[in-house]
Amino acid sequence: MSGSSGGEVFRRIARRYFRVALFYLSLGLLLGAGMLWFGNDNFQFLHGHMLLVGTGLFAAYGAGYSWIAGRSDGDPPPGVTPALANLQFWLANVGLPGMLAGSVLPVGLGIDRVGVFFGFLEVGGGILFAVLVSRALRKG
Repeated sequence: MSGSSGGEVFRRIARRYFRVALFYLSLGLLLGAGMLWFGNDNFQFLHGHMLLVGTGLFAAYGAGYSWIAGRSDGDPPPGVTPALANLQFWLANVGLPGMLAGSVLPVGLGIDRVGVFFGFLEVGGGILFAVLVSRALRKG
């Protein structure tokens, strides 16, 4: 990678994260409005995770990749590869919807526990993001 192309991959990932964050913001707000309209607060976990994780955390991921892109003056920081950044994106974006789906599955049959698996994918994405940003911070 040379020139500004080193940071372009991370800028694309940042834009994808911001788009996904806006999607979850819209869904979370609509769900919240529906909960108010119908007087039903059974979906608090779903609503809260759409807004906090889907909007807040994913926007933070986007900001982090945008910052990494700004620091990538040709080549990304050592140990921060586009492949790892894409893996992190997909871990987070498969983990959250799976966790949300698991939260609305019927309890008692055991299938609701699928949400735990997807929750661990989400955690893996968060840890990988922390590793990538910490590597970018070490670049002197």
